[in-house]
Amino acid sequence: MEEKQKVLIVDDEPRNQRILFETLEDLVELKAASSGEEALSLIEEFQPDLILLDIMLPGLDGYEVCKAVRANGKTSFTKVLLISGKAMIDERLKGYEVGADDYMTKPFVSEELLAKVKVFLRLTLVERHLNDLNIRLDEKVHEKTQQLLESEAKLISAAKMSALGEMAGGIAHEINTPLGTIALISSQIREFLTEDPINREAVTGLTIVVDETVERIDKIIRGLRSFSRDGGQDPIQSISVKHVLEETMNLCREKIKQSRVQLMETPIPDDLLVLCRPVQLSQVLLNLIGNACDAVENVENKWIQLEAERDGSSIRISITDSGGGIPPGTQEKMFQPFFTTKEIGKGTGLGLSISKGIIEAHHGSLNIDNQCKNTRFIVLLPAGAPVHVKAA
Repeated sequence: MEEKQKVLIVDDEPRNQRILFETLEDLVELKAASSGEEALSLIEEFQPDLILLDIMLPGLDGYEVCKAVRANGKTSFTKVLLISGKAMIDERLKGYEVGADDYMTKPFVSEELLAKVKVFLRLTLVERHLNDLNIRLDEKVHEKTQQLLESEAKLISAAKMSALGEMAGGIAHEINTPLGTIALISSQIREFLTEDPINREAVTGLTIVVDETVERIDKIIRGLRSFSRDGGQDPIQSISVKHVLEETMNLCREKIKQSRVQLMETPIPDDLLVLCRPVQLSQVLLNLIGNACDAVENVENKWIQLEAERDGSSIRISITDSGGGIPPGTQEKMFQPFFTTKEIGKGTGLGLSISKGIIEAHHGSLNIDNQCKNTRFIVLLPAGAPVHVKAA
């Protein structure tokens, strides 16, 4: 059986309470209070859907009770119908100002009272239902948002690992070559140690080469460790563009060399700073450089040019290759997820769409330069500011 809705009658005249009870007792669950203070106490306990509230009460009057009801978060859906023996317009206006929903005068017309009570109880039900729907909708939106964020993170990770996979052969060669150098030097040092006297100068020179070679390997490993971790939650920071490019190039320089592509790097000032998450910017640059390398695979004159400069309040990073540009039809689709012009198995179609999303999340832009006769991608990002450390 459906629960009855609740109505609280607040009137200091027993006769009025009795009339209201007789009119409404078959429709709703009823309670009565004879003063403002008693009404507020009952409201906390009873949680009525509707209050029939006399204005003239001992102690707190109806206006003060209505104000208290509206100030209480627990009674935000409770309707208040003010009742008075007068019909003055200023009383009505004051009632609406303190939050009353409607106004009735005594003596009651039972049919009108019953009709108004039914209307306000229906309104209460509808408002509560809408509020429940809104809460459930908010929960669903939050749940779907979390799912989308998780999916986005997985896609970014997949695209990152795909870009890294394309560079894997070059990275392996970049590490194996210095390892072979170390093994050779180790053999030479052992030979020198068998001589009498030992050629200390030669041994020292070889250990210096070992140190430099180890540093070269260390740079690659540090770059891999940094690149492969999730940088999505890193704070945006002001960092040298040159540093980010150098870290990125540690991962792809050997692939470029093996592909017989000439790399042209315009000198970048150390103090050219950009606002970014370095790991994410490195991911974008690695993807663009990898795409450029693939694009010139069948071009006779193979080259890639990297440039960075200040452009007003932004930093402009350009990756240009010797390709002949991208057809307009492809340009319209190339930033769409899963679109790729590469052969099956050679690309996920995620790189450009995710790169664009990353750059736009940094309040920047990623576009193709149609004014260039070759193929040029331009990354625009907010310029960073130097951090001034106060002297102690």
